[in-house]
Amino acid sequence: MGRCDPLEVEVSLETVVAGLPVRGRIDAVFPRKGGGVTIVDWKTGAPPAPEVLAERAIQLAVYRLAYSRWSGLPPEDIDAAFYYAATGTTVHPPMPQEDDLVALLVELTAGEV
Repeated sequence: MGRCDPLEVEVSLETVVAGLPVRGRIDAVFPRKGGGVTIVDWKTGAPPAPEVLAERAIQLAVYRLAYSRWSGLPPEDIDAAFYYAATGTTVHPPMPQEDDLVALLVELTAGEV
């Protein structure tokens, strides 16, 4: 794979999902071959177990939604990945759609004040 320069680096974003304000910083946004972008979040370790990866993918899904709202790109033109520096591995976990993400966040925060 050749070198690819990021379009954005350390993008701070805020949005509201399921009535909850969420903030985050996207490490980098790269152009996708054929159009769209890939959000990349760097991690220092190695890829985790599948169940942990699924939990962490929620972070990427929120970043994807926030970046979509901020940039005006439709979510289908945005994918996301974790890059694990310890192994040089890039992992593209499945991304929930916005409705599924909202339902998941509502479930995760039920009972919280």
